[in-house]
Order: sequence, then C-alpha cells, then structure tokens
Amino acid sequence: MMLTRPLPDFPDVFPDHRDAHRLYVLPDRVALALDADGLPRFTLLRRTTDDGTAQDGGLLQAFLALDHAGLDALALEPSLAGHALEPAPVAQAEARLVLRGVSGDLVQAAGQWQPVAVGSADALSLTHHLGPDDTRIVTALVREAEAGGPEPVELELRLRVPGLRPGLPWVVTTTGTTLHDQLQALLPADGPASAQELDRAFLSLPAGLLRWQAQEGAVPADTEALALQAARSARQSLFRRVGEGFEWHPGVPLTDAVDGLSWRLDLPLPDTVERRLGWSVSEAHRQWAGNALAFPVVTPFRPMQRVTVHVLCALPLHPRGLAQLDVELRYRGPSGAWVHHTFRFDARTGLHALSVVGPAFGRGLELSHRCLAVVAQDGQLPLTVSSPDFVPVQGLQLVIGEAEAGVRPVPVAADPSLWAHAVAVRLVVTPASGPTRSIELNPQTPDAWVCLTGDERLTPVTAQAMARAGDGAEQPCWSGTLPTEGLRLNGWALEPTAPETVDLRLAEPLAGATALVAVELLASDTVPADGASGTLLTLEAGQARRWSYWRRSLLQPRSYAWRLHWVGRDPATGATRPLRVGPWRVDQTPELLVEQVPT
Repeated sequence: MMLTRPLPDFPDVFPDHRDAHRLYVLPDRVALALDADGLPRFTLLRRTTDDGTAQDGGLLQAFLALDHAGLDALALEPSLAGHALEPAPVAQAEARLVLRGVSGDLVQAAGQWQPVAVGSADALSLTHHLGPDDTRIVTALVREAEAGGPEPVELELRLRVPGLRPGLPWVVTTTGTTLHDQLQALLPADGPASAQELDRAFLSLPAGLLRWQAQEGAVPADTEALALQAARSARQSLFRRVGEGFEWHPGVPLTDAVDGLSWRLDLPLPDTVERRLGWSVSEAHRQWAGNALAFPVVTPFRPMQRVTVHVLCALPLHPRGLAQLDVELRYRGPSGAWVHHTFRFDARTGLHALSVVGPAFGRGLELSHRCLAVVAQDGQLPLTVSSPDFVPVQGLQLVIGEAEAGVRPVPVAADPSLWAHAVAVRLVVTPASGPTRSIELNPQTPDAWVCLTGDERLTPVTAQAMARAGDGAEQPCWSGTLPTEGLRLNGWALEPTAPETVDLRLAEPLAGATALVAVELLASDTVPADGASGTLLTLEAGQARRWSYWRRSLLQPRSYAWRLHWVGRDPATGATRPLRVGPWRVDQTPELLVEQVPT
C-alpha cells in the first residue's frame, strides 16, 4: 500500500509501505473520453426561456480519463532508476463546476461537489445535476462577448487515494484507569466520538499523563505531534469503530499501575492523499458548441411551434449489465392524436433529441413515457424490466435514472494490483429482499455488473468479497454496503499493514550446555534453498528477542524458516567445540523456545 509521504524531490511520487522500489504516481491531468467515432462522450444540457434566459434543471454528463503521461518522464529520472512506477489507485472522486477568473487562479463561483463513479484505474463517469449555482456558471460560459463573456469554466475533480501514514518510532505509556477517566470527561457522552474529537481530546490531556519512550531511529518530536500520533494509533488499538465514530474497546485491560498501559506509535495508519485536477468546459464549448448532442438547449413548449424534446440516459449501460434501454415517448401531434416514438439507448448512446410540433388546441403535448430495460444475466436469458403505464413528463427534458428504468446498475471491478495476490475474487451480494447472488472475478474477467431491480434497489444491499489464493484459501478483502456508484477492489486491501513478529527465548538447560546459540530466520513458507541466508539473532538465557517479518500478502500463511547456529561445550572439560549449523525448518508459531540442538 502507498505511504502518504511523498519522495523529497518528487511531490507526486509516493513509496510503497513495504517495498522501497515500488512507487505510486498521482495522475497529471484529466481528459475527455471519445467514442469509437471520435465524438465527445459529453453532454451539457441547459434549460432556457424563449428569450434565452437561463432556467434551473440542466444536467452534465461526461466520461473522463485520467492521464498518467508523467510516468514516462519519471522513468527517465536517474534517481528513480530501478524503481517500478505505477499509477496511484483512486478510490473516490467528486466533481463540481467552477467559474474561474481571467487569470485562471481565482475561483469566482463554484457549484456543489457531487460524486463521480470510478469505473477503472483510468476512467471516471459523471452525471451532474445542475443546481442554481451551476446554472449561473453555465450562463457565464455561453454569454456573448458584448455582454461580458464568455468566462472560463472548468470541471474541477477531487480525487482521493488511500494509503498509510508512516508511524513514529516511539512508545507511549500511561496509567490506564486515569487515561480512561480523562477521555470520558473530554469526549461526548451521548454517543461515539468522531476522529476529530478524539484528536482534540488527546491534545487536551493533562501534561505528564502520557509518557514517551524513544525507540531506535527516533528523531526529536514535539509533544503535540506525538499526542496526535498517539490518538490515531489508539483508534486502532484502544478504541473500536461504531458506525462513523469510535468508543473505548471493552477488551482493553485497565489497571492503576503506573505505565501499565502502553502502545506503539511506529505502525503505519490509514490515511488518504487528495489530488485536484481541472478539465476545461470552456475549451469543449469552443470546439463543440454547434453540436446539438454535446450542448443541447431545452426551451418552453408553445402550441403549433416546433420544439425539441431531449431524452438523456443517466445510467451506465454495458453489454454485461444494463445492456439496453428502450424509452417510448407518447405525445399529442398537430391534429391532437397520440404519436408514439421509441428511442433505444445502448453503451454508445446517451442522448436522443426529437423535434415535434405541438397540437393547436387542447392541453399541449401531454408528453409521457415508459421504459423497457434489458438486463444481461450470465448463462441465462436476459431479464426485461418494464413499466406498463405511461408516466407524465414535466417540461421538454426527460432524464432516465434508476427510478424511471426500474434498474440500478452497479459496476464492480478488480484493480490489476489484486492479481499479484489472488487468482480470483468471489463477491457475494445479499439484498434485503431477493436472492443472494455470487459473482466471480479473475484476471480474464476483472469486471462485472450487479443490476438491482424491484424492491432490491430500494434498500441497502450488503456484499462481501473473498480473495482466493492458488491453493484455494480465501481471505476477506472487502465487506460493507454496496456503493451506489460502484465498487472497485484494490490489491492494497490484501497487503499487511503491520509486520508479523516472533518472540525467541533460550531454555536454561541449553544455555548451560553451550557457549553460543544463535537463530537465523528468514520469511518463507518452504525450506530455503542452499545458499539462502537470513537474520541472525544471538540468544541468551533469560533474555527474550523479537524478530519481525513481512508477509507479501494476507493470503500468504504466517510462516518462516529458521535454523540454529551453536557452539557446544564438552560436558567433561567445558571446552568449546567447533561452530555447527543445523538444517532449515519451517514454523508458524509466534513464540519460539529453543530447548535443544539438532543431533
């Protein structure tokens, strides 16, 4: 997993928490994705009155791609030679419309942040309903030059990359009961404390309650930095998560002994890195302003006048998910008779426009619609979901979402980094109502779709992902409520965040019979080959030694190889004998007591 402290000379490059030669690079910029015909996968629909005055209720839909062009330049840096460079995995994204000043630095107005679906390591899907602030920004985008426009407008993205904050080589000790009582007084009494409240509480503890012990490699640190690290480490060891907050873990033993409670600050803690990127809507408008599918305008209806009805699909379509969506429009023609027109949406089409002339008399178009959704099912005939009755449409703009289609398509994807640990992932999806379904992802089929229909889409759906190793062993790599915008499974979820430890002791009888005993240890689940070497620890009677090692993956067993090096004594004279080295053996126990030497 990525550490959230960048390299000193490269602010966009972050090291791996275990492998110093593995580096993660933040994206440089974002670009608009094009379809197979080279047309923009972008629609900015706005509503106006007859005289062109802007009205609320528009919509922006775009498919964007993250650009990692900087990877090639970084690969040529001499100081990074021999390092493996890869894009940093984006876990969450949000977007908003921004009106920039002429210089491009000043933000004059901004809309609300709205979620963006992260569909793959490089792709983002955005369906952004325009609020009042957005409408004012879009008005500035299309304003004529004589009216003081147009003004620079961009889509600002806020990306979050998960990682680990490096720890500090210190240990904190305190009196458990006193710490518990002080925190109880400082934290809210009506429920779990937030992370920020915990940080403030630790900073407010009386001086001297927390005592600090520097470990090997420690550098001077101020008390405030240590207290914050203690609070964040305590969230992992002394507290337990309850919803979005934390409460004291009942399993933590409390005593009145001075320094009876201690915990380490050197373990890395969960953290995130935020990256902001901008994409110029103004540049797209200059290039495609005349494209009615890219920048459509919805105007009010007038009898016997030609108007345009826009039908936009705000749902992601895919041949293995929501494969097809048919929208049937019904409206009154010039004579007053019903006219029917059906539009078909697929993975390449997101917007349709229909030019109509309304009736001379009556109540107007009386525009209404009904949908037929076709959902793909692996190994089965497609499922069709239809709305039998026509539903009235307000205005001349129809946006098809999950409520209109009766389907919620949720993309599920496995990041390529996952296959460094597992051969497959089994995702079990459990709706509150409806059957449980199981989906398998593998390197050949790394993505899938979960399409929720009927009552399934009205209540939260739980899911659990189990990563499978080559020997069939499984390890949970994600569980929770299935996100509406989609789920992306990352390899970092299978990477240990802390090393395994082995405590070694030498038995008293063997200590008396030898002049030297040392244990050589190596992280391995098999007997090492000839010539292998590991860490050598000398043991003495009454003195415990601790050795730590990293597993490559949580799917890898907790195992290590070890062998003895010893110098024996002659039982009769006490004279030392030549150094001997025993055979390698594989073990998994976290405590190793050396009681005898190989015969």
